[in-house]
Amino acid sequence: MRFPTRLLAAHSYFALLLFAAYVVVVAVIAVGVDVFGTLNRSAWEAAVQLPRWYALFVGVALVREYLPLYIAHGQTRRQFGAQAAVTIALFAPFLSALITVGYLLETLLYGLFDRPQVIDRVHLFTEPAQVPLVFAEYLVEFVAWIVAGAFIMAGFYRWQGGGLLLIPVGIGLWVLVEGAIGKELRLPLIGDRLSGLSADLPQSTGLALGVGLGVFVFGLALTWLIIRDVPLRNR
Repeated sequence: MRFPTRLLAAHSYFALLLFAAYVVVVAVIAVGVDVFGTLNRSAWEAAVQLPRWYALFVGVALVREYLPLYIAHGQTRRQFGAQAAVTIALFAPFLSALITVGYLLETLLYGLFDRPQVIDRVHLFTEPAQVPLVFAEYLVEFVAWIVAGAFIMAGFYRWQGGGLLLIPVGIGLWVLVEGAIGKELRLPLIGDRLSGLSADLPQSTGLALGVGLGVFVFGLALTWLIIRDVPLRNR
């Protein structure tokens, strides 16, 4: 079986279909809010939380579904690890491009109805028209979510319940990226303290991209340490 070409194409095609449907749903909700209330902020900004979870479960599926499948069809674990990294490196920017297009489509919709496309939260960008900054922010976020999903699932695949111990590390990968972007970190007990630390960091695209690259390399290195000699499980 060819990997990662088929896997990447299948995920990209499915993501594109989901994106088209999601854009329609968000647009309908935005129009409904405008008709029955007041539309004074970006609906797409709030809606992008769901694609982040989708990215997480793409990382989960890489290990849970495709690791045993492709090894059973002749791939070595080393080959799978390297090619899974290629898949993540290509799929994360694809998802980021879709989110960026979503902002631009929303700009057209809001312009058509003369509504303000206000961005409420902290971002690398201050308006959706700053396409490179929008793309860069969601690129590093999707990298973190996919890598965290793969890493945590690798722990569950190898140690079953012991994978729970890896969840804080996966959250840590996400915290690093969010802190580099400068976002508010809404976590119980430690959220306010971490948000204060992230606010003190110099907010820049270069920093965010550098942290994203570090999360990509470090997270996948940890994942490789778990899966390099993991036995295949019978379903």
